[in-house]
Amino acid sequence: MPLTHRGREILSRVPGGTLQSTVGVGCEIVRREELCVGCGKCATNCPSGASERGDYFDVNQLLDAPAGSRRGALGSALRRLMRHDPDGPVHVPERVTVYRTILYDDEKCLGCGTCARGCPAEAIEALPPKAEAAPTGAADPAAAGAPASEGVCA
Repeated sequence: MPLTHRGREILSRVPGGTLQSTVGVGCEIVRREELCVGCGKCATNCPSGASERGDYFDVNQLLDAPAGSRRGALGSALRRLMRHDPDGPVHVPERVTVYRTILYDDEKCLGCGTCARGCPAEAIEALPPKAEAAPTGAADPAAAGAPASEGVCA
């Protein structure tokens, strides 16, 4: 399968510059922070290091989350329990594996979709790359032999 323009650009930044498979390279990664539980599976699975587990958790992420989300439900429960507003981010001990801040660097992202496939909370979605413009003279990209981008990423 040919690479998208973004996929070719990303491939040029990969050490060695070659990949065994180009399936999914160049996907658009959409992160929904309100669904994230901070488990770090995206960071563990990321081949480029674009996602990393932080050492802190910002309690305000729970308190500010939308009411219908998982974090919103936890924030609502926390509001009933807490005696005062949080002073700032809380250091998370190494043994605690959830509710960490996930640090994401878009510049390092390959668009491979591994983070989306491994996310148990479905907080990350890998959208197919946007189709490149059809070559001049080909009215129908499918007739020109262009591969369908549907379902490529996740």
